Amino acid sequence: MRKTQFILFISLSLATLTHAEEKQDSTASRKSLIVLPYASYQQETSVAPGIAYGYFFKSNNLQKISSVIGNVAYTFRNQFTFNVIPKIFFGSDKWYLYSSLNVKNYPDYYFGLANKPTTIKQAFTSQNMVLLLQPQYIVSKNLLVGLTISARLEKILTDSTFENNKIAIFKQYGNAGWEPFSEVGLGLVAAFDSRDNQFYPQKGIFAKTFFTVSKAGWGSSYSLQEFSLDFRHYIPLLGSHSIAWQVYTNAIFGTEGIPFQLLPTIGGRDLMRGFRQGMYRQNVLMVAQTEYRLPIYNRLKGAVFCSFGDVMNSENYSIDKLKVSYGAGLRYRLNDARAHLRFDVAKSNYNDNVQFYITATEAF
Repeated sequence: MRKTQFILFISLSLATLTHAEEKQDSTASRKSLIVLPYASYQQETSVAPGIAYGYFFKSNNLQKISSVIGNVAYTFRNQFTFNVIPKIFFGSDKWYLYSSLNVKNYPDYYFGLANKPTTIKQAFTSQNMVLLLQPQYIVSKNLLVGLTISARLEKILTDSTFENNKIAIFKQYGNAGWEPFSEVGLGLVAAFDSRDNQFYPQKGIFAKTFFTVSKAGWGSSYSLQEFSLDFRHYIPLLGSHSIAWQVYTNAIFGTEGIPFQLLPTIGGRDLMRGFRQGMYRQNVLMVAQTEYRLPIYNRLKGAVFCSFGDVMNSENYSIDKLKVSYGAGLRYRLNDARAHLRFDVAKSNYNDNVQFYITATEAF
């Protein structure tokens, strides 16, 4: 069955290649619109057929290409997701708006709050809507500063098995997140971006940090503080070969509980591929990953990657066993803005299962 699913979403994904522009990389990009049947895969969702879309604005600067991208998908596990991510330069390129809207009805599993395997696997369905706005002023060629504004509404649905496990789960991990909640966050964001391209960079540095505060009673159910730092370096080698590496940390703090859905987690298609997203959660995350990118033929490229890191509890910062993942993948350039279709195969040091992912855009 898994082989059949694999062939199915590979076939759907390859249909996107007929829409790719034929123009080679240049110092400018033409406007392009991509709307196509799309199939992604990761172990959290299984096969996810849907519609992927992207509008890329015309630009004479590959560092500043405005775009609106997103997807609508319904997975083989009855998960519905809608995403739209506008990234817009405006005001004669003196202002930049990063924004996103995400709507989900998402059956999933709760594995407890730990950085090692537990015996808990509780089914639940998350219904949520998340809005993020980050208007930023471009202070200089590479430096941006601004505000970050977020809003989230979430409700959890459970089945009959939850009643049998609820007392034990609440006693060990608390009940934050199991009741409907809202969060409104306000904070500051700063970024340094010298990448030659935001979709498939081959040289430059990207660094972004933000700090947000949510206050109970001011539109939020909990009082929380969140900090994040994302540093990426892209090093060109001979020809079109390059090395990319990233250090990422995220931490969230609250004195009266933190909804488990907000806690940092490793895994998924971008952060430590090979681990199941949501299986390991704590309030502090630290990850480092690197990727060697190489040309293969024309629009086709390859990648070899490795990641290590973990989630931790800020009360002791202990690690039971450092998590490591590694793998390889293929990339196919869809347009001259350097948007790529991505296929990755990954494995972790926590099990023998090989995981694979099909999606658009790079992991970092």
